[in-house]
Amino acid sequence: MSQPEHWQMKKELNLAHIITTVTLLVSGILYLGDLDKRITTNTQELTHLKQIRNEDQKRIEKRLDSIDKKLDTLLGSNLRKD
Repeated sequence: MSQPEHWQMKKELNLAHIITTVTLLVSGILYLGDLDKRITTNTQELTHLKQIRNEDQKRIEKRLDSIDKKLDTLLGSNLRKD
């Protein structure tokens, strides 16, 4: 039986490996920076949507109160006529 081969490492650096590593690092940093911008934008949009929803809810409540008053008036006048 032959003996298993041992791992061998060369003590050299290829320019292609260095360029690839630097490119990956720069790409990762740019991606994370862009991701942070998107998160900030989404947070602002979410806050804006919550504000709009609250305003819509208040407006709907006012309209429902108005409709309720009109119905009370109509029902009250119909009951008096009968």
